[in-house]
Amino acid sequence: MDSLSQIVLGASVQGAILGKHQGRKAYLYGAMLGTLPDLDVLINYPDPISNMTYHRGFSHSLIVLTAVGIVGALLISRYHAWRNMPLPYSTMRLAIAMTLALTTHPILDSFTVYGTQLLWPLQESLSLTPFSIASMFIIDPLYTLPLLIAMIIGLIKGSKLGVFKTAVLVHCQRLAIWMLVISSGYLMLSLGLKYYAQDKAEQTLTAAKIDNIARIKTMPVLPTILMWRTVAEDDQNRLIEIRGSVLDSRLPEYRYLTQYDKSQTLRANLPTASQPYANRLDWFSGDWTGYRTQTMLDDAVEPNKQDIQLVVDDLRMMAGDTAFFSFVLANKTGQGSPWQSITPLDAPIVKTDGEPELSRIELVKQGFVRVFDESVVDNDAGWVLVDRD
Repeated sequence: MDSLSQIVLGASVQGAILGKHQGRKAYLYGAMLGTLPDLDVLINYPDPISNMTYHRGFSHSLIVLTAVGIVGALLISRYHAWRNMPLPYSTMRLAIAMTLALTTHPILDSFTVYGTQLLWPLQESLSLTPFSIASMFIIDPLYTLPLLIAMIIGLIKGSKLGVFKTAVLVHCQRLAIWMLVISSGYLMLSLGLKYYAQDKAEQTLTAAKIDNIARIKTMPVLPTILMWRTVAEDDQNRLIEIRGSVLDSRLPEYRYLTQYDKSQTLRANLPTASQPYANRLDWFSGDWTGYRTQTMLDDAVEPNKQDIQLVVDDLRMMAGDTAFFSFVLANKTGQGSPWQSITPLDAPIVKTDGEPELSRIELVKQGFVRVFDESVVDNDAGWVLVDRD
């Protein structure tokens, strides 16, 4: 999830456990612990595939973070005892607060589609794909808002809320608990809507008489749990994309991702030196990758020279035909040349002549229009509507 969500989650967790004792400091310490796991982005690996697949690794491990929380609490407790300033709460309570403020970060991340290595360093040795529940978008204001309210009020009021002299909202700590209940309920709702959306996608495939599906994955496509995207693969390795809003009165639309029709052949013909990068990305994404080629023309350097790039896309995160994570693994000059391995690089977006390149903001705007208007279907992009049986 985004950094703000992780900050307010950590703050609310520590506020719910230690807010009565630590006051404002509980929310400040929790915010710091909540964002700590994402500091692994400061590590710069030699290629973009490594940068992608090593993120949410050791720093998001429940094993590592639990150890950090327990050891950290013991050291803090020992320090206070050494200074003859004993804590007004038990070391166990502090350990629980610190551990939960740290571990709720990767648990929340696992609800997104990206992939989180909760069991590092055992993840790869056990051949476990990173956890990807895929019921939440990386940003969702409706999840973040209750926790943001809890953190702001906790930082302003400290420990005493003072709305009522007794009952539920006498302490900020209780408010933090209730806001955690609300946000957690939203997570559970996202799970329900995900499986509802996947059921609708499967109905679309049935109505379209595409009944030889080998696997399927559904994920939110916007900062909301109303709009969903499903990718399916049939037994001929053809990829189908289904898209729909939970507000639709009809079945979702679908289209074939024909740009990946030669994906299996391209994957098999990768140069040997490129295989480790492809293997790691395949593992990280759960094999939800698509391989394609694109031609780059550089008339300024050498007229009519064609540089052909072999590109791998992460199919789980796409806007239109553009993958958010797309990498060049090999290239060649001319159709008859062999593929040459290269150190992976971010794939450039090749614009079609005469067609403007839409920004991600514009794509998000179009997506929200589609959420509330089921008549918005781009037939030129290959989308097909089906009728219910």
